[in-house]
Amino acid sequence: MYIYAECFHIKQFYFISRLNYKKNMYNFDLHIHSTLSDGELSPFDIVQMAKRNNVKILAITDHDIVSEKNEIIPLLKKHSIEFLHGVEINCSHKSLRLEVLGYNIDPSNKKLSKKLQEMRNYREKRAKLMIKKLKDKGFEISVERVSEISGYGTIGRPHIAKALLEQGYVKSLNEAFRKYLGDNSPYYVKRMKLEAAEAIALIRDAGGIPVHSHPGFFKTKNIKNHLIELKKLGLMGVEVFYPYPAQLSLYNSSRIKLTPKKYEKYLLSLCEELDLIPTGGTDFHGGESYEKLLKKISHGFEKVAESGFLKSCI
Repeated sequence: MYIYAECFHIKQFYFISRLNYKKNMYNFDLHIHSTLSDGELSPFDIVQMAKRNNVKILAITDHDIVSEKNEIIPLLKKHSIEFLHGVEINCSHKSLRLEVLGYNIDPSNKKLSKKLQEMRNYREKRAKLMIKKLKDKGFEISVERVSEISGYGTIGRPHIAKALLEQGYVKSLNEAFRKYLGDNSPYYVKRMKLEAAEAIALIRDAGGIPVHSHPGFFKTKNIKNHLIELKKLGLMGVEVFYPYPAQLSLYNSSRIKLTPKKYEKYLLSLCEELDLIPTGGTDFHGGESYEKLLKKISHGFEKVAESGFLKSCI
């Protein structure tokens, strides 16, 4: 069984032990996006969806903005859903792009709030520059329309992709990223640079738990050494249970491609060896069957509970 001594100072959490685990008692989704960033559902609608799917522990992890719960407290209480303040931050480590999730963050932390606002401002500036590049090459796309698509969220590449799809320039969002919005596209604008060390420190200084998002999405050839380095910087967990096939891009130290089941088993073994918290989530944005995504991670519910993962106390 995992023991996380460094976590005991976080008063808002308590451990779930093997002994008190009951089926369906700790169904969770610890990775989901709302209209505050690039998701299609409001926080209110996400809670309703979670209730329909028997989710008991929920974290809304929008890009570069900490999820608030004030407006949904009555609904959370009504449905007996426990809520973790969350965020997902883009960063890099030794030129490798990655994302770090933060859980149980204090949304009033000024240092974190300032940095996240800075990142959102840059995200908007970056999106506008990409839109300008597209317009200069004859694409009928406007900042105004992209802003309408984004709703309450800061405009970004996903919203530009939807505008391109809407205008018929592409047949899918994936095609939009592949042809026009990816790293190798002439319309691409670089992200704001933020080192993983700073992202992790910001999360921990705000009372949170930093967790590596879907490591299989990123091109590290030795995940063990990668996690060892990040743990030295303060990383506390790894997103093990994740529904998308991009996990197959993960290679172990022998550079042998792993199947999804072997991938999870390998990451779980690393979590135990390195004393990292295993977590999981759907990364739901909208446009897909939430029920199907949740089912793909459901085998991890008990594993995460058994590991001693932390549960919020509201």
